[in-house]
Amino acid sequence: MLEKEIKLILSQEEYDRLTEALTFDGELLQVNHYYHSHLCSERRISVRVREVEGKALLQVKLPVSTQGSLAVREERERELEAVPERITAGQLSEICGIEDEAVRLGSLTTLRKLSHQIEGVEFCLDKNDYLGVTDYELEAEYTGDYPKEAVELLESLGISSDRPAKGKYARFWDKLYNI
Repeated sequence: MLEKEIKLILSQEEYDRLTEALTFDGELLQVNHYYHSHLCSERRISVRVREVEGKALLQVKLPVSTQGSLAVREERERELEAVPERITAGQLSEICGIEDEAVRLGSLTTLRKLSHQIEGVEFCLDKNDYLGVTDYELEAEYTGDYPKEAVELLESLGISSDRPAKGKYARFWDKLYNI
């Protein structure tokens, strides 16, 4: 699956403004368990197991392109029985063609609020907790053309969409590296 999204790191004030401005269809709690593989890191491939709604999903994201806050990645996933401490070389090879073992580094917990008030756009408003940090993020995922209406909504709330943002995996890794 090809993933297209606008990703923005938010201040708590911007998060609060979006919480008030958007109409939410649902809320869920998810835990991302992050893994490190030397070969995947060299190729900028992120490896995680996401626990959500009673399922454990092995997911990898392969970079396609990045321009500022716009990221395009190929996402692949397989269901697992449980969250492992290690992803085997066989499992990684099967999902992304990289024969290397991946070791669990830690986890990030997200409270995600979902909104579909603009057609073709899914707003994911996230509050993330990891390694003693709380941060806020907006992911506007879309399938068609660049979502001008979503960008206009953000700008009407004083939130610029042209700032580059690191993903959860990169932020987690940066914090872990600096501990």
